[in-house]
Amino acid sequence: MIKNLSPSRASQFKTCPKQFKFSNVDKIKEPTNLVQAKGTTVHQALEDLYDLPIDQRTPEVLYDLFRKAWSNVRGNDEHVNLFDSIEDEREWGQEGLNLLHNYLKLEDPQKLEPLEQERWVRGSIEDLNLRGILDRMDEDKDGNLIIVDYKSGKAPMAKYKEPRFFALKLYALLIRDEIGVTPKELKLIYLKNSTIHTLKIDDTMLDEAKVEILSIWQDIKNAFENNEFPATKNALCKDWCYYKPICPLFNKEAPSTDKLREIVEKIAEINETLDALEMFENQDELPDSSPLKNININELKDKIFSLEGEKERILTDINSLLGK
Repeated sequence: MIKNLSPSRASQFKTCPKQFKFSNVDKIKEPTNLVQAKGTTVHQALEDLYDLPIDQRTPEVLYDLFRKAWSNVRGNDEHVNLFDSIEDEREWGQEGLNLLHNYLKLEDPQKLEPLEQERWVRGSIEDLNLRGILDRMDEDKDGNLIIVDYKSGKAPMAKYKEPRFFALKLYALLIRDEIGVTPKELKLIYLKNSTIHTLKIDDTMLDEAKVEILSIWQDIKNAFENNEFPATKNALCKDWCYYKPICPLFNKEAPSTDKLREIVEKIAEINETLDALEMFENQDELPDSSPLKNININELKDKIFSLEGEKERILTDINSLLGK
C-alpha cells in the first residue's frame, strides 16, 4: 500500500486505475520522452527567469535560460538517448523556445513578481498524506492568493476546462489547511496555443474537492485490498499511454504484473527493516523484546539481491513489449 499521494497521482488513478498500478504499485518506470523533457526544461527556464531581478527578465535571457537548463541535464541517463540526430535535437529545442515565445504573449515577466515558486506543499486529510509541488503562487493587488500551473500542451475547449483544475484545487486545499487562507483563483497557462484558463474558487469548492479526494483515496485502498485496478479507456489511451502494449484492453495476452507487485512490496518491506536497524549503532543494544533483536542484516541484504534479480527478469519480459 502506498503511503503518500500527490494530486497528479490522484488524477492518474481517477483517469485509469490500471495505469496507476503499473506506475506506482508495480514500479514499471516510464522513460522520459521528448514531451516530458521539453515540459521540464521549459518549467525550469521560467522558474530561473523569475529568480532574476525584474530588469533582467527579457525574452533573450529567457531563451538563454532554456538552453542552459537543457545543457545541464542533456547528458543524464534519462535524456541521453532521446534523439536520433543533432537535427532532431535542434528541432526539439526550437519547439521549446516557441513555447516560451508563446508564454511571453500571455504575461510580462517585468510586470509580475511571483509570491513563491516550486512550493512544496503537504498535509494530512484523515488517513491520507497528500503532497506535491506547485509551480507558482501569486498575490493580486488586494492580497488574494492565485495558484498558477504551467502546461506545455494545448488547452482544451473551454467547456471541458474544469476537470483540468482538480489537481490545483487540491493544492489550494493544502494551502488553506497550511496557512489558513483560501486562495481566490486557479490559473492554468497553456503554452502550446497561448491560452490561459482561470477558475474562481471558494471554501465550498475546496470542501467538495476534499470529499472527492477522500473518495478517490478510499477507492485506492479498496483496489489494493482486492487487487483490482481496472483498465479504463479514455482520450489519452491512443497516443499518450506508455503502458498500452501491456494493457489488457489492447493486448489480450498482456502479462500479469501481480508477481512484480509482490516482489516490489517485499523489497520495500525489507528496506524499511534495514532503515530501522540503521538507527542503532549496535544491534545488541536492542531490548530482547524488540522484533529487530535477532535479525541477520546480511541475510536481509542477500534477500534483496535475490528479489532484485527476480524483478529484473520479469521487467525484461515486460520491457520487451514496451519497446525498451
